[in-house]
Amino acid sequence: MVDESSTERAVDPLSGVLDAVRLRGSVFGVGELGAPWGVKTPGLPELVCYVVVRGAAHLALIDAPRDEVALSSGDVVLVAAGRAHALRDSPSSAAVAFQELRRTAGPRCGPVRLGGPGPRTTLVCGALAFDEAGCALLGSALSGLLHLPAEAAGPGLGGVLGALASEVAAPQPGSDAALARLAELVFIHALRASIARGAAEVGWLKGLGQPSIARALAAIHVEPGAPWTVAALAGRAGMSRSAFAAEFRRHVGEPPLAYVTAWRMRHAARLLEDGRLSLKDIAAKVGYGSAEAFNRVFKGWAGAPPGAYRRRPAG
Repeated sequence: MVDESSTERAVDPLSGVLDAVRLRGSVFGVGELGAPWGVKTPGLPELVCYVVVRGAAHLALIDAPRDEVALSSGDVVLVAAGRAHALRDSPSSAAVAFQELRRTAGPRCGPVRLGGPGPRTTLVCGALAFDEAGCALLGSALSGLLHLPAEAAGPGLGGVLGALASEVAAPQPGSDAALARLAELVFIHALRASIARGAAEVGWLKGLGQPSIARALAAIHVEPGAPWTVAALAGRAGMSRSAFAAEFRRHVGEPPLAYVTAWRMRHAARLLEDGRLSLKDIAAKVGYGSAEAFNRVFKGWAGAPPGAYRRRPAG
């Protein structure tokens, strides 16, 4: 039987997600750009975050040109890892390769200046790196781009963007570290805002915007090893079993118990990386009474058995 009292006292479901990933932010560039200007990249290994401090820009995914967005001062946009995209003052402007621009700029040399004498744009470019489990989790929620216009920013995100703009305008000792932490906060606030706006198309991020589904997700996140059934999760959601199963799949994109299994494996991966528990104890923590059953499911999820996964070189 699932203990309801423990998950009723649970943290919110987004915190459960963020607790499950290792997030590392960095700011790799500040652009002082004059129209016409443009930059393109075949995609970066990290999730990319752009903040328009002033001015305007146009962003489009190169392999999906209809996925484009006009950006204004105060806007934030996240681009999924590996997605080729171009950022310009207008869709018709030529774009130079980002990697070439980055090499030309060199490390720690102040803002990158690009373009002509036209209207000015100040742009902060950041990256958010995750561990393997985090990449899989974020990849299921963000496969393209996520745009948060300035008017959708709550007071929290507005304050973080103000602090980011101040660090950009007047760097001080420790600014690199401050910008990295601010990039992480921008990401968290951006997820909050996207949940509130219902901006995600499918996945756990969309599910968190539905109160009944969010209650079930929170329960899974807090107690991955509980003996979850569709009926037990439907009870947490306050819905009938059939209605819950249909709504969960419609919003999250997979059946409830498939999500439970994936979440258990992500939790197991984190415990394996931590290295303090035995394989038997990890199996029990994620709901498997048999180490053999856990080994089989984990290998199907990770492509390697738990012992081999644990022995992999770090990094």
